[in-house]
Amino acid sequence: MRKTMLTRRRFAMLAGTAAASAILGALPGCAASGKPDDAAPEGPADSLREEPPTLPREAAAEAAESPATVAAIPSGALCVAEYAGNTLAVVDPATGEVSQRIATGSNPATALAADGWIYVGSSGGGQITALSATDPSQVKAISVGNQPLGLCYDGGRGVLYVGDYFASSVHVVDSQLKSLVGTIKLNTYGYHNRTDPPDCCRIEPGAGRRTVALALAPEGDILYCANYGTFDVGRIDLAAEAEVEAFDGVVGPRQILVTPDGAQLVLAGVGGEGEQQVSDLYVLDRATGKRAREVFVGQSVAGAALSPAGDAAWAIARDDGELVAFKGATWEEAGRLFLSPGIDTLLASPDGATLFVANSATGEVFVVDAAALTVTTTVTGLASPKGMAVVA
Repeated sequence: MRKTMLTRRRFAMLAGTAAASAILGALPGCAASGKPDDAAPEGPADSLREEPPTLPREAAAEAAESPATVAAIPSGALCVAEYAGNTLAVVDPATGEVSQRIATGSNPATALAADGWIYVGSSGGGQITALSATDPSQVKAISVGNQPLGLCYDGGRGVLYVGDYFASSVHVVDSQLKSLVGTIKLNTYGYHNRTDPPDCCRIEPGAGRRTVALALAPEGDILYCANYGTFDVGRIDLAAEAEVEAFDGVVGPRQILVTPDGAQLVLAGVGGEGEQQVSDLYVLDRATGKRAREVFVGQSVAGAALSPAGDAAWAIARDDGELVAFKGATWEEAGRLFLSPGIDTLLASPDGATLFVANSATGEVFVVDAAALTVTTTVTGLASPKGMAVVA
C-alpha cells in the first residue's frame, strides 16, 4: 500500500505546537533544535523534565523521614502521584488532609489501583512502583523500560499493561509476580489512511508512536493505545500479541476510555496551536474507528471520565479551567463548573459519585460532588499532582 507522507517540516510544526499547548503540569499528557525541517516534536516526556515546582516544606520534611512502617491505605482514599516530590500522597477526600506520603520512583506521573495494590509509573526512571494498600511497607520496584505513562489493568489475565512513551511498545507486568513478563511492540507507522500520514519515526529524539494512555476492551481482547507521536489510536490484539490497523485519533492525546456499553471510544486531547487547537471531546465508533461525534468542552481537553452506568460523562478544559458535565449517550451538556486554569487530570470514583480534578501547577486537587457539580473539598500543598487513583 502506497504511503503518502507529510513533509518533515510540516509534521514537526504540528507535533511541536501540540506539545507546546499540552504541558504536564505547567501545561499528562506534553523543542525544536536546528532548522525547522529537523525540529523534534516535544511531548509529555519532555515536559516532565522541566524544572518542577518546589516541594512544600512540610511535605519535603515528611517525605525525607521515610518511615519504616506506614499505615494501611483505607478504602475510598485518594492516592496522588506527586511528580515533584517522588512520592505518593494518601489523601482523605472528605477532609482534604494528607495522611501520609510514601516514597516512589523518580518523577511519578501516573497511578492505578487494582486488586489491593497501587501502581505508580515513575516517568523519570523507567519503573513501576507497586505497593500494597493493606501494608504499604510492601513496596516492589518493577523495571519496565524507558518512560511509563499509560497504565491499564487486565484482571482476566492478571497483568498490568504499561505504555512506554519512548519505546513504541507496551510492557506486560504479571500482577502476582510483580515483574516484567513481556513486551508488545507497536508498528513503525501509525494510522495510515489519513491524508499525508506523519513520518513519525525519522524525527529524533524520542522517535516513535509515543503512547500516553491505554484502555482495555470490555471483551478483554483489544488494548487501545492513545499515541502522542502519531496522534492516533493503536489497537493491540492481545491473543496475537501484535498491533492491528490503527484508528485516527486526536492531536495531543491525554486520555482514552471505552464507554460502559462497549460501543464507543472517548478520546481527550489538548491539541496544539492555530489549526491544531482542540476544544472537543472525540467520540469514536469502536467497531470502525470513525468519529461519531465531537462534543464541545473548551480549550485543551485534558481529561475525561464516565459513570459506571454510562448515564453521565465529564471532561475538563485545561486552558479555560472548567469541568463540564454531560448526559449519558446523548452527550447533552448538563452543567459547567469553573475551577482554575491549568487543571490537567480528571478521575471519577469507582461509583461515579465523586470527581477529582488536579492542577499540577497550583498543587491542588478539587474534590467535586458529581451530581451537584460543586466542590466539596480542596486539597492543597501537593507537589505537582499528576496521576490519581482511588482505593476500592
